Amino acid sequence: SYSDVKFYMEQTNAMLKAYSNQALVEYKAMVDPKQIMAMKFYARLEIHLQMIKPALNSIVTMKMVQLSIAHGMSPLSPLGFTYFGQLLAAFGDIREGYRYVKIGRQLLERMGSKEVAGEVIAQGTQVVCCFEPVQAAVEAHVEGQTTAMAAGDYHFALYNSACYVVISMWAGVKLAEFKKRSDQALALMKERNTIVWTAHIFYMSKIACRLIGAEFDYATESQKVEDVREENLSAAQTYYYQNMWGCYLFREYKEMKIFAEKHFEFSVDLHSYTFMYYHSAQKYFSGLVAFWVYRESKENIWAERGRKTKFVIKKYADCNEWNFESKLALMEAEEASCYSDIDNAKKMYKKAILAAKKHRFIHEEALAYELAGHFFLKIEDKNTAIEHFMQAHEKYHQWGAVAKSTALFEFVRQVLGKVSTNLDSFVSPETTTSTDHHVDNGDKNERKRTPVWSAD
Repeated sequence: SYSDVKFYMEQTNAMLKAYSNQALVEYKAMVDPKQIMAMKFYARLEIHLQMIKPALNSIVTMKMVQLSIAHGMSPLSPLGFTYFGQLLAAFGDIREGYRYVKIGRQLLERMGSKEVAGEVIAQGTQVVCCFEPVQAAVEAHVEGQTTAMAAGDYHFALYNSACYVVISMWAGVKLAEFKKRSDQALALMKERNTIVWTAHIFYMSKIACRLIGAEFDYATESQKVEDVREENLSAAQTYYYQNMWGCYLFREYKEMKIFAEKHFEFSVDLHSYTFMYYHSAQKYFSGLVAFWVYRESKENIWAERGRKTKFVIKKYADCNEWNFESKLALMEAEEASCYSDIDNAKKMYKKAILAAKKHRFIHEEALAYELAGHFFLKIEDKNTAIEHFMQAHEKYHQWGAVAKSTALFEFVRQVLGKVSTNLDSFVSPETTTSTDHHVDNGDKNERKRTPVWSAD
């Protein structure tokens, strides 16, 4: 049970705290053949139990750590320490989890087995991405994929590939680059006939194409992905979450609410003992969705969902301001907007915008500007709303979300009044070249793309 896992985890952590990081990395080597064989057995159990009985997987993880301390480090000990770090992070102690993930990686470099290197990198990078700037940390998955492929570990080669794609989106990579990465991953998965991993990036890739205004090249895989969703709870939750997110970005409230209700329903049934970076993105956007639904419906359950997810993001922000400061500020702004706390909302929207800009999350900067625009529209400050919508339009365009920036342009034109377009200062999204909308070449003479809007 959850409480049993937590009890044994705390016991194991207390035992390990007697050792410094250096002492663990330089710990004696395991020499007993029986214990070495036991470690090999447990290492193979890890991935299989993770899919079927995650609670038992946690017990195996702790057994590997305990064997390593009792009998010495084996070439498979890095795996045990990495999974233990993930387990601690999944139970809320991200800082301590990061410690053991780093120890696992150092043990891998010292004495680790090549056959589990891809797995160690794949699982450990999830925690590292929450503790270090994600734009840099995510690149470890490239190494993980290459390492796993070289060892013939195709499962974790594909796992690294899928994680690289998904986290790249949340890291704010330009959408054209994201599409390139996702197309490569989907092609590899199609070649290997690995539909489970395909299901986890299929809908995100489809939404990215919609944001760009590009054709989705893997529509033929739809039926296979739907079949997986029918059988796999995790794939089903991914489907509901990613479609909720897509509808949220395009302001499709009714459809979004339907997907959100299913997403929260599935979230109750799925307790993960494995820590994944995308869990933070799920909490972030599901919280933003919850606050919007509460503003429209005044149903208290949505306010409570928003508050709960905000509390989780605050824990992330306490560990890593770089990745989560803008997210927390935007959630606080949206919550303040729910209760007409105008002064605090203004302050937190501004903070979210500045933090996203400072930490180079252009997609979050665009969203913060847009949500601030809707807030100012709500309080009937049209001029300030227009200013924020203009900035959102520009940032979405820089991100590569040409179709989204066009949709925002049309929204402002219809809701706020006439739009005058000065071609000397604005390049329409429809006339932008394929490279113009995603390459930041630093050209000071580059023509601005922001429309000149004016309220009636």
